[in-house]
Amino acid sequence: MAPRRAAAHTDRAGEPVGASDWDRHVRRFLEWKRRETTVGSDWIRRMRWELQRFPRLVRAAGPTPDELRPRSVTAVHLTYLRQHLAWEKATFALHFAALRQFLAWAENPLAGRKSVWRLPSGDATHRRWLTKEQFLRLYRSAGGPSRLLIALEGLNGLRRVEVLRLRVRDVVLAEGTMRVLGKGAHGGKWRTIPLHPEVQRVLTRVIRHLPDEARLFPRSRSYADGLLQKAAARAGFGRDGIRVSHHDLRRTFGRLAHTLGMDLVQLKNLYGHASIEQTVHYIGLDADRMRSGLVKLGRLLDRRPGARAGRKASS
Repeated sequence: MAPRRAAAHTDRAGEPVGASDWDRHVRRFLEWKRRETTVGSDWIRRMRWELQRFPRLVRAAGPTPDELRPRSVTAVHLTYLRQHLAWEKATFALHFAALRQFLAWAENPLAGRKSVWRLPSGDATHRRWLTKEQFLRLYRSAGGPSRLLIALEGLNGLRRVEVLRLRVRDVVLAEGTMRVLGKGAHGGKWRTIPLHPEVQRVLTRVIRHLPDEARLFPRSRSYADGLLQKAAARAGFGRDGIRVSHHDLRRTFGRLAHTLGMDLVQLKNLYGHASIEQTVHYIGLDADRMRSGLVKLGRLLDRRPGARAGRKASS
């Protein structure tokens, strides 16, 4: 006689015992979503993931109650996420899209306030990069998959999507190269680039026993985001007010490589950029040159006839 399976413990409403009020609402919302819309199962799974992690993400905001409910979410929580999570713009878009639909279903008026759901601007004025010391601190604090991710982005200049597309077959250790598929909804252009010596060393350990078709990382943006943020936390970045995203690592690679003498043409080819101008803008050399030009202009004005005499007279 086959043993009877233990029945799941549920309350009178059929909910699992111990489930939070937030989780109960998420479950009911997703059941409604399946009935009332044509959203596919992949999007349902992604919504569940985004919604279930929201209370944990905002817990450090301060005034959040222990038992967060859909109607108790405020603009303060959204502002906190924008200011303290070094997510890519696309990750914010997915998270906010799921959360806004959830709050609208729960009749939280916050869902109807368009201004509070704005995404990080992503403007060029917000370009960031790490110093050499900060990057080394981050890299040395990382281990396992986090170290490989940071090495590929910060030492070889790959985009997050390019890292997630990498398969074992794309890495040729004997030649010290890898084939990289660029960005694009249906795949961009392929390029072959040399491996940084440290990247090659880490990859040698990682792919030793993996089949050729295996991916180096599960193809999940949120998984990659989590790896980076865990490494940043171990490095004490949050304590010191240092923010880092995948694009920050990619920009850091270009800034450091150019500072150490790498030619812009080589850097453009490693990045997979369409033009040198794009590379110059991406790593902030355009702003550097403008700033340098203004400094030189200031010195020129200081050399005007009578300028020094005028300063002496006024002193």
